[in-house]
Amino acid sequence: MTRGRRLEPVHDLAVEAERGASRRLADAEREVVGAQERLVQLEHYEREYRASLQQRVADGIGAAGLRDYQAFLARLGEAVAQQRSALARAVDGRDAAREQWLASSTRRRAVGKVIEQAAAADRRASERREQRDLDEHALRAFNRSDPDDDAGRGHG
Repeated sequence: MTRGRRLEPVHDLAVEAERGASRRLADAEREVVGAQERLVQLEHYEREYRASLQQRVADGIGAAGLRDYQAFLARLGEAVAQQRSALARAVDGRDAAREQWLASSTRRRAVGKVIEQAAAADRRASERREQRDLDEHALRAFNRSDPDDDAGRGHG
C-alpha cells in the first residue's frame, strides 16, 4: 500500500472534523442572529413602553400606576441588559467556532498537501522503477543480440 493510500484515513478524519466545525460555526451564527433579533425586539418594546409612559404622565397617571410602570420598565431594562450579555456570549461563541473551523480547515488542507506530496513521490518512485526495468530489459535484449560482443569474448 502506498504512503498516499495509508494517509487517506487521516484525510477522511480531517474532512469530518472540518465538517463538524463548519456545522458548529453555522449553529453559532444562527445563535448570534437569534440573540440579535431578541435584543432588537426587547429594545423596541422598551422604547414603546417609555413612549407610552410619557403619554400616560401627560394624561395624568396616578402615583401607584407610575410606580408600577417604572418597575415594569426597570425589569424590561434588565431584560435588555441580559439580552445584550447573551448576544455578546453568542458572538464570542461564534468567533471561537470560526477559529476552530479555520484551524480544522487548515489541518485538512495540510493533510491533503501531504497526501498529494506522498502520491507524487509514489508516482516518481514507480516511474523510476519502471524506467529501471525498461533499461534493464533493453540492456538484456541488446546484449543478447550483439554479435560483436560474442566474437570479442571468444578472442580475448
